[in-house]
Amino acid sequence: MTTRHVAIFMFPGYGHVNPTLEISRCLIALGHRVTYVVDEKFAGRVTAVGAGAVCYSSQRSRLGEGTVTGEDIGALGLTFLRESMDVILPRTLEAFEDDVPDLVLYDLESFFTARTAAGRWGRPTVQLFPYVAANEHYALSYEVFDGASESLQKCLDLLMEHLAAEDTGPETAAAFLANFDSRNVVLLPKSFQPLAETFDDRYTFTGHSLPADRPGTGSWQRPPGDGPVALITLGTEVNDQPGFFADCAKAFDGSDWHLVMAVGPGNLPVCRAATGGVANIELHEWLAFNTVLPHASAVVCHAGISTMLEAISFGKPLVIITYTPEDRVNGRRTEELGLGVALPGHELSAERLREAVETVAHSDHIRRQVARTRTEMLAAGGPARAARLIDGWLAEPARQPAWAAAFREAEA
Repeated sequence: MTTRHVAIFMFPGYGHVNPTLEISRCLIALGHRVTYVVDEKFAGRVTAVGAGAVCYSSQRSRLGEGTVTGEDIGALGLTFLRESMDVILPRTLEAFEDDVPDLVLYDLESFFTARTAAGRWGRPTVQLFPYVAANEHYALSYEVFDGASESLQKCLDLLMEHLAAEDTGPETAAAFLANFDSRNVVLLPKSFQPLAETFDDRYTFTGHSLPADRPGTGSWQRPPGDGPVALITLGTEVNDQPGFFADCAKAFDGSDWHLVMAVGPGNLPVCRAATGGVANIELHEWLAFNTVLPHASAVVCHAGISTMLEAISFGKPLVIITYTPEDRVNGRRTEELGLGVALPGHELSAERLREAVETVAHSDHIRRQVARTRTEMLAAGGPARAARLIDGWLAEPARQPAWAAAFREAEA
């Protein structure tokens, strides 16, 4: 076979980069080269699977504490767009000048750099969705950016200036700004997708992004006793919530439940204070969830798709705590599919949390629905199927994106 070169552009967040790692591992096993354009803090993760890294230092902030609004996310998007224009695109064009990739993979947040570079190189593109996908009928952005008019307008103004400088026509501009591509790989079960029936053969749902080999699975040592275990995490973006962890402690203090909490880097001191030394709680900055999940009776988490799908892969029911607009979308789908219960973070109480955990842990209906979704996601093929799809596209004659010709002409 012929070795091809794949470039990957992902937003600098764990929930964006991590879901691509096993796909890259599989592509490399198939004989291809993979190079990420990535924030330097993720360089170790991508090189560990055998990929190369073109690094930059992102200045993006986390979403922080409290309820996150559409304007908060819009402001973050504006910051990243400016960084893409001023830093990431120039770094990309310089780094690949003598090593142009054969195919470009990217997520929606990275569309500016990925599509501009692919257009100038005349290379085909594939969009990755590590969350629910978008088409002409549904887009997560409609809900995520609700109320973000000021930041979105500034983003649009910057993009229109860029397209005018590239001398693109209306059709090219529309394709460049679209929420989706002509080929899209969605890293979740199709049943989780809102309006799934409207997604045609431009979209392949590969079920999940979990690695085939998960070292240490089940290796966590539970304390003496046979009470139920709950794994609790708020992920990496919105974990500055000591009040939430205090509610967890209050909800289960004196019960036979044992709580394993991953509170996030730097949060141990404040969370120790918030939880007050309750005996049936163990706190970690972070730990591999697969070490605990085989022992768990329930998972309490923010609505990060990766965490949710990993829990489902072990057949575990969910209690989703929502803080962001995307959380609310995923929480709604969780309840619609019967996979668990969603609770708004700003309305949470110890009593409501305890009731929700007891409900999901003892519901036969939720257990059956989780098992059904688990079967679907595993049958969809996961990263191995995604890699084989990409391998097949690499073997085809190059299929240039709709905006490629205009971008190459502008560069000339």
